[in-house]
Amino acid sequence: MKKLSLTESYHKNLHVRRDSYPQHHNLWHYHEEIEFIYLAKGMGTLFVGDCIQSVAENSCVLIGSNIPHYWLFDGDYLHKHNPIDCIVIHFKPNFLGEDFYQLQEAKSIQQLISNSSRVMYLENCDAMFNDLFAYIHEKSDILKITKLIESLHYFEKYQPQMLISENYEVYTHSLDHKRMNDVINYIKDNYRNKVELDALASLAKMTKNSFCRYFKQKTGKTPIQFVSELRVAHACRLLKSSDMNLKEICFESGFNNFVNFHKIFKSVTDTSPKQYKKLNTITTI
Repeated sequence: MKKLSLTESYHKNLHVRRDSYPQHHNLWHYHEEIEFIYLAKGMGTLFVGDCIQSVAENSCVLIGSNIPHYWLFDGDYLHKHNPIDCIVIHFKPNFLGEDFYQLQEAKSIQQLISNSSRVMYLENCDAMFNDLFAYIHEKSDILKITKLIESLHYFEKYQPQMLISENYEVYTHSLDHKRMNDVINYIKDNYRNKVELDALASLAKMTKNSFCRYFKQKTGKTPIQFVSELRVAHACRLLKSSDMNLKEICFESGFNNFVNFHKIFKSVTDTSPKQYKKLNTITTI
């Protein structure tokens, strides 16, 4: 897993960029800086800690220090003719100084920064977030800082959900980023087909038992759980955005039979595929 050092070329406390192509995202990595992202355009899957989360446009994510993560955008957004629009803010946990968090008025921000270790996710953000992030990206005056505080304030007020389980442990990551990224990329390219444990272990140059322990330590999941949840995330996107029927979505997502698809989908989302589609279908009159 690769540790990214943002402080070598960026401002030591705060850096903002706007991405139209996910070259910075499709890498299993971690860094000391907190990552605050507003996704204005794009769809895909976020792998973070022990969570696999479908993400869509108008969503915000707050990722704590040294939490491993990987963004997998849908194939439609990997071409320059259909760019993503994503504003990424990196800042040190104490970028405002330790004394700032002693202020009574700053306690909610302090709690939010603490909770970022669980990774916070907010979907269906209103236009205010787009305006705030755009200002932070475009300006260089002191209001850049106050707008970031304002963004964090409203993000906390909208009660984002926590993605990572409470018992997830952040291990001291070894410098084996190539091994982990090779495995993740293989799964990303093949999850809609049959993914063999032998192939993953061989790619990692490990025995099957050693690889399973290694993978569980890095992601909080077994390889089978990881692949299944990635398939479910893909199915969720299809249920929201396509006209395919349930059986077509089942096989398109990599499941080999409908019974297995229904069982795993419900275990991950707490609802059936049919119910999920109904809840996420917008009815027009």
